[in-house]
Amino acid sequence: MKSRFKSYNYGLAGGLHLPSKVDFHRRANYLYTLCGWKTRSEIPLTGVTTSLDAGSTVDILIQIAPGHSPIVTKQEGLVIEHSLEYSRIRIEAVADFEVYGGQQISVWPAAGATQRDIEIFLFGPVWATLCYQRGLFPLHASAILADGCITAFAGSSGVGKSTAAAMMSALDYELFADDILTIDFDQNSIPGAWPYLRRLKLRGDSITELALTSAATVSERLDKEKYFVHPKCVADDRWCRLGRLYLLEIDPINSRNSIDRIVGAEAVRALIGQTYHFDFVEGTRRFNDHLTFCTQLASKIAIYRLRRSQLAGAGKKLASLIRAHLKDGSPL
Repeated sequence: MKSRFKSYNYGLAGGLHLPSKVDFHRRANYLYTLCGWKTRSEIPLTGVTTSLDAGSTVDILIQIAPGHSPIVTKQEGLVIEHSLEYSRIRIEAVADFEVYGGQQISVWPAAGATQRDIEIFLFGPVWATLCYQRGLFPLHASAILADGCITAFAGSSGVGKSTAAAMMSALDYELFADDILTIDFDQNSIPGAWPYLRRLKLRGDSITELALTSAATVSERLDKEKYFVHPKCVADDRWCRLGRLYLLEIDPINSRNSIDRIVGAEAVRALIGQTYHFDFVEGTRRFNDHLTFCTQLASKIAIYRLRRSQLAGAGKKLASLIRAHLKDGSPL
């Protein structure tokens, strides 16, 4: 198995579908395209459009595994085991996961766990681990398309990445990814990505402010405050160049939103700081490879610090500021 593009040695290198309940003992095949890979899953995936390509060759298999989990420790809470051959992740009361060779995700659901509980981690650290194994860099970011290039919004949890993407989608920018952007370089050392999870998870206040319609809660148990939202515009399934990144920060005092360019070591630190599931980099001792990747990426894209105000009415001003910044010829 080979990555489509030049790989840093991280590893081995239509509508919203909302099922209410899944019988994990029954087997079925659902076909999707995620990050450009043909993916076959034994459970339906919420908010992911099924693929029309029914060919026999798949890149990724997501399976409900038979028998007992290979994680033998009785340790409670979060368990993470990363090695050169496989990665294993236990989320207490949700599921055990094993990611093998960048090609297979095996799931052992916990008693009483629901599909949407499992998906929170399947689409997060588990999928990020698979991307590392395939030689891609998972950035903690949501993204849109602007003039054919990816514009990403990165930042810590709760800072407003999905909200920023939703604001821009309401202005007719196409949603490209939510929460994770999987980046690689092509044969010409141009950074880019394939679309991932072209649906949004938003809090109720953001949905109300943007006059959007929610489909269902993300999870009735683990993420009750967020709802699935289908955006107005979504990107087509094709690889696109990454042009710029906005690092979101919340300013609790000032009433103005602001954008400032960051470069050099500060830009590299920002990329490292927004690495999704950094545990893989630490667990496999790949920090030097990761540093090399982030250094090259920082030299290829424009990175900005975007300070957003929490004061009332600042949301609409933020969307207008980003749109103006995208149109004013700021460097890519």
